[in-house]
Amino acid sequence: LVKWAEQHGLDVAYATDLTVQEHPGSLLRHKVLLSLGHDECWSYGEREAAVAAYDKGMNMVFFAASPVLRHVRTQASPLGADRELVDYRDSAADPLDGHGNPMEVTGNEWSNAPSGWPEYDFVGDTYSGFLEPGVHTGFTVADASAWVFDGTGLHDGEVVPGVVASDVDQFEEAEGQPANDQIFGHSPVSASEGQSNSTPWFSDMTYYTNATTGAGVIDTGTNNWIPALDGYSGCRSGGSCEATIVQRITGNIFKLFGQGPAAKLQPSAPNWRQVTGQ
Repeated sequence: LVKWAEQHGLDVAYATDLTVQEHPGSLLRHKVLLSLGHDECWSYGEREAAVAAYDKGMNMVFFAASPVLRHVRTQASPLGADRELVDYRDSAADPLDGHGNPMEVTGNEWSNAPSGWPEYDFVGDTYSGFLEPGVHTGFTVADASAWVFDGTGLHDGEVVPGVVASDVDQFEEAEGQPANDQIFGHSPVSASEGQSNSTPWFSDMTYYTNATTGAGVIDTGTNNWIPALDGYSGCRSGGSCEATIVQRITGNIFKLFGQGPAAKLQPSAPNWRQVTGQ
């Protein structure tokens, strides 16, 4: 994504997770926060910084699945402050449990006690499982009339091959996702392709906006979105080119989100009931 952004001359800045944690106000100078890679592990300070910026109208894009899933914190090491990453998958084993701020006590996931702060209503999607290494499946268009598909020529139900792989996120009403979630992609994944606790199993690309702050949030629903910018299996003879379509969609996201709070221009149009039947 860095290469793609630089090739297109986008006005971007770069920060590590640690920079966001230590300088939370830095996010307020930007219109969009882009979460890249397999961004599972978030500290309390980093998450608080992102939420504060969101509350001021900053848009967010989670380019990979399972963001903000794991709860970690930093502490000092012989190399200096915040140089050691702590992640007790059992909160009862964390020396901070019962001592100090419960929001700093690590656990397997942010939704676990004592923090009890699920990421679902912030991300707009829920981690649902993973495809086996090397396995790819298609991205199925759920709402072709949406702005994100402008210029792609795609139609509802059309499948862009090879886009979905590795971890995936899925919309689940019971988990508490935003009620105004708009599902862009609703891609079925078969049980033979990976491991999941969801039945049926999908990779969902979601979008919601906050009417109060104006912020817009997108989750691509797959870890493979950024790799797909370069293409997985190339342009097929007589068919679509996956990379070209993913690039167009990504460009549409940047075009809207770069203008400021997305809700002012493209408020989400909730369609999850029709798409998922929940």
